[in-house]
Amino acid sequence: MNKFINTNKIKEDLLTFTQTGVDEFIKENPALTFYAFAYDCNAEYGEVNLCFNTEEEFAKTLEEYQNSEYSQYYQTEKDIRELKYNTGDWEYQCFDTMYIMTEEEMAKLYPEIEPQINDFISIFCETLLDFTLTKEYDKIPKNDDFKVLCLDHDDDLKDAEKRLKKIKENYLKCPPQNIKNSN
Repeated sequence: MNKFINTNKIKEDLLTFTQTGVDEFIKENPALTFYAFAYDCNAEYGEVNLCFNTEEEFAKTLEEYQNSEYSQYYQTEKDIRELKYNTGDWEYQCFDTMYIMTEEEMAKLYPEIEPQINDFISIFCETLLDFTLTKEYDKIPKNDDFKVLCLDHDDDLKDAEKRLKKIKENYLKCPPQNIKNSN
């Protein structure tokens, strides 16, 4: 991690942004129940988009795709799962967006792009895990197999899930004390 990044400030700002965005979205859509919430990220630009989807909207998307000229790509269990967790195909994708710093700030801190991407993805994953400890997360109407995801641009679903699991195993051993939990 770049020692000149104020990681705590970025995480605090991103967590507040997430709490506010989700709370407002849930209030505006009280009848919906979700199967997933995701950070759809473009770490190269410090971008985080908030996304939800419902089983009903996924069923519509799947039916549309299975009846299209590309239907052969949406028949196997693996292909259907990839579609289900592809935020680009979600009904409620990018309902709110945040940039964690300006391009100028990023250029000063990171002359090379790869370390920046790795640092930002770690920050995003940790903040997403922090979010799962909040009262706003608890308020989300969830189905039984609800998932949270942190996907970078063009991430493979399995890779993103493994990364979040690995970070979770290490990070939540000592969760931050400043998280406003509803318990």
